[in-house]
Amino acid sequence: MKKILCGAILTLLLGACYTPLNNSGVATTKPWLEIPAKKLDYDGKQYDSCYQFNIRFWPPEAAEQINLAQACISDCCWRSDKDEVTLDFNKNFDADLAFYGRARKYSPGKITFKVSHSNLVNTTKVAVSPKGAVNNKGLVKLSYKEYENPARLAQIEAASRQLQTRRNAYLAEQQQRQAAAERAKQAARQKAAQEGAARALLLRRAGTQIDAYFYQMNKTYKKQGAIFLLSERILLADPLNTQGDYSVTCHAQARTGVDIKNLKASTFSCGTWRVSLEDGTVQAYDKKARQIIGE
Repeated sequence: MKKILCGAILTLLLGACYTPLNNSGVATTKPWLEIPAKKLDYDGKQYDSCYQFNIRFWPPEAAEQINLAQACISDCCWRSDKDEVTLDFNKNFDADLAFYGRARKYSPGKITFKVSHSNLVNTTKVAVSPKGAVNNKGLVKLSYKEYENPARLAQIEAASRQLQTRRNAYLAEQQQRQAAAERAKQAARQKAAQEGAARALLLRRAGTQIDAYFYQMNKTYKKQGAIFLLSERILLADPLNTQGDYSVTCHAQARTGVDIKNLKASTFSCGTWRVSLEDGTVQAYDKKARQIIGE
């Protein structure tokens, strides 16, 4: 009779274990309870195991209220460290309502899991409170009610408007700076183009006379038995007015001396000229320029 009774009890215990053995060779009473690892003593009996709840939530945002690792959902937990886990979905309710002005209060507010193991039937059991909070597929269905803090929402709205005002002002300032920078670049490009045009016009109108002036200077040095090595001419243009008139100063760097080993650098003027882009004319603007064109 005793053997029959023991057999019946064993049958009932095994019947409660309806999940197949997992990769650690341990049966569980719920399909969503997993045992990724276990510890055995010298007799081969389990004295500890690492369990994990393969569960999900509806609404999904409820998972944001709990630490999934500490809740043994994203990580497994050793039973010797803790054999009971409580999910508190409303622990942040007051703080969230005060900070965000809105918060959800979930029901059930807490779900507790109690994990135990029987070496007799090699089965790990989990008891859930409240009962039925997790269905057989590991889904936790929660209901909720949303609460509002009107005063806090008004503060947030006012802060948002103020932030938007500052952002708009910042963007407007950035646009103004960008526009000013673009205008400055455009003005610089236009200035460079006009100065280049003024220099080019001087060379077209008086370049031959300037070259002839330096050619005669070279001949004079040679007659005296000296050396005259001329570099390129340097032209500096400055606006005289807004009508396209420029003052263009001409000078050239040269090296002179009695022999090639004793040359020194010198600067020679080739005149200051008045250039009119509007009329396309070039006039001598100083004594040197008048000398060059023979006036």
